[in-house]
Amino acid sequence: MYKSLFMVLVAFLLSAGAGLAEEMTEDVAVDEVVDEVAEVVTVAFTGVAETLTEADMPGAPTVWAVNVTAAEDEFVLCSQVVNVTVFQATPGPWGFVDENVTEGSVVEVFGAYVEDETGCMVTLEGSEEYYFVLAAEEEAEEEVEETEVATGELEEEAEEEAE
Repeated sequence: MYKSLFMVLVAFLLSAGAGLAEEMTEDVAVDEVVDEVAEVVTVAFTGVAETLTEADMPGAPTVWAVNVTAAEDEFVLCSQVVNVTVFQATPGPWGFVDENVTEGSVVEVFGAYVEDETGCMVTLEGSEEYYFVLAAEEEAEEEVEETEVATGELEEEAEEEAE
């Protein structure tokens, strides 16, 4: 009698387990479809790099706080100061980060825009096309300064040769 009761109990537990496994598989399949369909919202803007928060612990993100001065396509960001995650120990791909950026630099940012209950942020995770670089204006100013220095040196050399 106990043997048949035990067999009924085992059959019940196996059928209940199979039902739960099937239900969980359906949930995962639905989640995968949603993730594949979910559209990534990208944003491009120019701003001033204010604060760099580097990862203190393994896996923690490296984040620049950027004061937005101009957003492309009139995209409305949730805040004037946006955190831009430039690196985290998670699978990539990751976009390009210009190592020459310092506090106060004018930067151009292109990345994935994310909003949640804590606000909004931009991340460079998800595409190698994303970037966090010095703005073209700042690079142009540096080139002008270099040209002026080179021109000044040439003029001095010409004056020395003339004498």
